[in-house]
Amino acid sequence: MKKIFTSILFLIGLLTFGQKNNPEQIDLKVNSIDSNSELTITEFDWVELTGMTTDGGGILKVWRNNNNIHKVVQEIGLSYGRIRTTIYLTNGVPIKVIETEENFERTDDGLNYSKLNQVFKQEFFVFNWEMGEGEYEKTGKRVMSEGGCSHFDYEPIIERAEKAITQ
Repeated sequence: MKKIFTSILFLIGLLTFGQKNNPEQIDLKVNSIDSNSELTITEFDWVELTGMTTDGGGILKVWRNNNNIHKVVQEIGLSYGRIRTTIYLTNGVPIKVIETEENFERTDDGLNYSKLNQVFKQEFFVFNWEMGEGEYEKTGKRVMSEGGCSHFDYEPIIERAEKAITQ
């Protein structure tokens, strides 16, 4: 009987671990956050928050209920296009990070500022934030942006959002 009980506990642990480290399960949580109409969306001027000026300005959007942040979007406008970082959180811990780079269309006359083309997208499905464990899915190639060295490069965005909502 003890052997069966131990086997059942092992199986439950294995199933739980498997679900936790599953991009499909993470996307279900992300979809739940995106469809949650009870979340308050607050927008902040990125330049005012950071003191850094960019060609196209910037914005920080925070989805929350009370002071519990569920989603943060940082959008920075640059002379060649836009960089966007979206972070989804559960219980204050990131579960998915999406980075995109969009560039203005190049023409013989220069840049067409009315048309943005996505040239790069990276999705980081977070399995263990503290250990930096997860799965990356990339499409395209960065043209003018640089990638970070670590998942911890996203923490300043979260800290900026936390500070913005408490001020």
